[in-house]
Amino acid sequence: MSNTVAIILSLIVSTGMYLGFVFSLKTPWGRRHLCSDWYFHPNAICVWRVIIGLFGILLYFVNDQKAVGILLFTLSAVMDGVDGLIARGCNLVTSFGEQIDPLCDKLTYLPPMLFFAYMGLLDVNGVWVLVAVEVSGQFLFRYIIKRFTSFSVAANNFGKIKAVMCFALIIYCALLDDAVRLPDFSNQMLHLCIILSMSSIAFKLIANRFYADILSLLNLCCGIIGIIFVLQRRPVYAAIAILAGQIFDLFDGRMADKHGGTKLGPWLDDIADLTSFGGCPTFLILLKGNWEFLPFVVGIVYFLAVAYRLWRFVARDRHDTTLDAGVFNGLPSPAGAMVALGACLFWDDVWIVWAVIFLTSFLLISDIRFVHFGRVILRHFPRIFVVILGFLIVFTISFLIKVRDPQMLGAILLIAFLIYAIISRHLLSRKSP
Repeated sequence: MSNTVAIILSLIVSTGMYLGFVFSLKTPWGRRHLCSDWYFHPNAICVWRVIIGLFGILLYFVNDQKAVGILLFTLSAVMDGVDGLIARGCNLVTSFGEQIDPLCDKLTYLPPMLFFAYMGLLDVNGVWVLVAVEVSGQFLFRYIIKRFTSFSVAANNFGKIKAVMCFALIIYCALLDDAVRLPDFSNQMLHLCIILSMSSIAFKLIANRFYADILSLLNLCCGIIGIIFVLQRRPVYAAIAILAGQIFDLFDGRMADKHGGTKLGPWLDDIADLTSFGGCPTFLILLKGNWEFLPFVVGIVYFLAVAYRLWRFVARDRHDTTLDAGVFNGLPSPAGAMVALGACLFWDDVWIVWAVIFLTSFLLISDIRFVHFGRVILRHFPRIFVVILGFLIVFTISFLIKVRDPQMLGAILLIAFLIYAIISRHLLSRKSP
């Protein structure tokens, strides 16, 4: 059996297993067993998944039983979500569990990364750098934090995203080890894993109330970097920088709600959004039109629409009691940036681009309602599908960094927006009387 077929079948089996736990928690019989039997305790599952993952690694690399090894490793990776599911569903969250869960992750994904590195599929030095950062974060920095501060050593969002990316990288290396020919962007993914690992450590040393502001600053940096890439005539890199900014923007509001923030937080968030989702697409519009007068007008209209959209949210919509939680008046500025960037990258006909930009500007300032992607749409899907979506995003961004195809990226952005708009309208229609 090829690795590709084995991965597809393993994902189907693992998804079925996860959904089985979700269903069991909703039944009295299943909930009783999952919440009381010791072998279903989240800490026990953490140990089980390390054992299963290591056994799968030995089968894959030592015994050449790749299909079974892939199945066991995939089950182990998905069980990372199962232990959290049971911990929350059965109220079994403990400080000890929060500490050993990241350790179990590292014991699961670092060994196969080392094996793949010495097979020539990953940069050996890069993997050892990741191992050094991970070991330092797990033991040295955790000790410093627990000994000298009152901060939490539990995994943060950067650590969780990093774990998803590491698991995705291993699955991708298994694809590269197959007969299927794929572009090799494994080292780009490895570099992102290292950056996220260092970010996870840094955020543990920072007071929680600064989380939202730091994420807004990272979004602002992405916007500035995106503008620089546009001026360098590297539109694909600019669009990817804005996609990274959208990820930071997705979490800054959550961090503010969860941990609080500073007085500068709302202003910093708006400045970051205006730069990333208003300024960078505007510069790309000007570049698309060779800096002539008409594209200048189109760009200014779009920029003012984003600015008005952000001002209206702060001045009026935030206090509008007729709006449900997670519902916006007008198209959210990150979605508007997705359309503007996608149009500039996909179409060669500038008149089509200008028409799409004007339509987007109208949607931004309109009272047509849209829902929040993270707070509304993602909550309608099981966690396993969110993880799979994370895999797809990681693969897509890494692939685009490798191939740098503007039209392909533009098509992906436009399709993603259409999917978001359709789901948004569907969810809002269900709420209507």
